Amino acid sequence: MTLNATLAKRYEGRLFVDDGRLHMIVEVDVDNSTAYVSSNDGSGPQVNPWPVTEVGNRLSSENGLLLDGLARADESERLTEKEEGWFFTSREGLQGPFKNHTQAGKALKDYILTTQGTTSARH
Repeated sequence: MTLNATLAKRYEGRLFVDDGRLHMIVEVDVDNSTAYVSSNDGSGPQVNPWPVTEVGNRLSSENGLLLDGLARADESERLTEKEEGWFFTSREGLQGPFKNHTQAGKALKDYILTTQGTTSARH
């Protein structure tokens, strides 16, 4: 499977069920064709690497649910540039500043995962 950045972005935030548990794609590493997938086996949330081809197979059999804010069209609407730098909006107000749009977007994604009780093993 050829993976490009656009397809990787579409994978992030997608949900699928495997072995009776809900899984969420947290991040996709295009260079290594690896998806980092969060799930909870009863002992707490964990993030594990999966081959992108396997994740693609799982997603093709699911209904395409998205988790709050990840890979959604309105995610970019939550990013704002001000004189001091880049910010994202949350229920608590503006968060930031960040050096650039990319860093603010990553911070927004991390914020969403943290507030939902999931942390990435890559950070």
